Amino acid sequence: MKISSEQIENSQVALNVEMEGIETDKYMEQALEHLSREVTLPGFRKGKAPRSLVEQHVGKQAIFQEALEHLIPEAYEEALKMESIAAIADPKIELLKIDPVIFKAIVPVQPAVTLGNYKDLRLKPEKKDITDKEIDEVIEQLRLQMGSLEPVERNIQFDDIVSIDIEGKKDEETLIDRKGVLHEVRKESNYPVPGFSEHLVDLKKSDETEFSITFPADYEIKDLAEKEAHFKVKINEIKVKVLPEVNDEFAKNAGGESVPDLREKIKSGLQTRADDQAHRIFENKLMSSLIEQTTIEFPPVLVEKEIDNLISEEARNFSDGVKGLENYLKNIKKTYDEHREELKTTATERVKAYLIINKIAEVENINATDEELNQTVEKMAKGDEKKLAELNNLLSLPQTQASLRDMIVVNKTMEFITNIVTSSEE
Repeated sequence: MKISSEQIENSQVALNVEMEGIETDKYMEQALEHLSREVTLPGFRKGKAPRSLVEQHVGKQAIFQEALEHLIPEAYEEALKMESIAAIADPKIELLKIDPVIFKAIVPVQPAVTLGNYKDLRLKPEKKDITDKEIDEVIEQLRLQMGSLEPVERNIQFDDIVSIDIEGKKDEETLIDRKGVLHEVRKESNYPVPGFSEHLVDLKKSDETEFSITFPADYEIKDLAEKEAHFKVKINEIKVKVLPEVNDEFAKNAGGESVPDLREKIKSGLQTRADDQAHRIFENKLMSSLIEQTTIEFPPVLVEKEIDNLISEEARNFSDGVKGLENYLKNIKKTYDEHREELKTTATERVKAYLIINKIAEVENINATDEELNQTVEKMAKGDEKKLAELNNLLSLPQTQASLRDMIVVNKTMEFITNIVTSSEE
């Protein structure tokens, strides 16, 4: 076996392997022996036919393909050892020649990360204080949620809720055909199309109307953009939303003891969300700064794996998983490959962030202790003894334990860097 290798871009090695004839013959012999055990020929029991007849029956090409299935993986592994190459993922293999057998493997190897002066970075997370106006807006939303609908005998006004029968067509194609639909008549509403609500104002119960509307050029369903649709609408009932008064009874129904207590709870919830958002913005700025000052090279396969992770995360939002995601993509007229391409930028940034964090952890000797591992598991169990037992059982698997340790190291490293960049000291 003749081997040569060279370092190429993006932390990859081009590995070239040429097999000797005697080596290929050995794999051809093994392939023929295997096929002889599997093939049944007329007049012979399975596996008992002479090998010469088996060779004639299946053909040399089939034997060669069978031989390659074992030859290439085994030769590749041997070549890695001989060249002292540490692969971090499966290679891309290309068969260049069959006589002699020559193949080329593009091998992904450990990324190269050269950190910048991350200890000189200085950033401050933004602090947002919750205003009375924001609290008032939440209370108004609660009033709307807790309000009741009462029928009125008058013409339709904006902000009314109407029960309607609606039929909408584009040419001969039916876009919508529903009866008893509840529709909120709001100014500049986009549902089902901008301008629809305006056509209902001043109508009364039992009125019927017809009108045409042209969909805007930037309409989210591209096939309808700039197309005209004709609507037929019948008004069944007009209702107005009656909102509750903001008093202690309202506060108790909304989860507080009194109005001041409810306002304080709303403020606390808004503050928590604001702090979480500020923290995410801060971490994004921090990672952007770290990426900007870091020289980093990594194999493309890491981005593909991260895209797989993003797809899995998205699929969890659908009851039927990946199939649900695929159906959603089909509905918005997007292919699976197009969606993967869209995720490439996000995946690339994630890979860079992960590699940088791990490099800093390595430089700063940050690791996860057994005690921290146990504490994390206990937090995840939240006092549930059964769940704790299940988690501890999972931790017996090396892959699960490694993943949890990795998470702890990432969190500790982010905390370490945050303390540095938010410090006023040099």
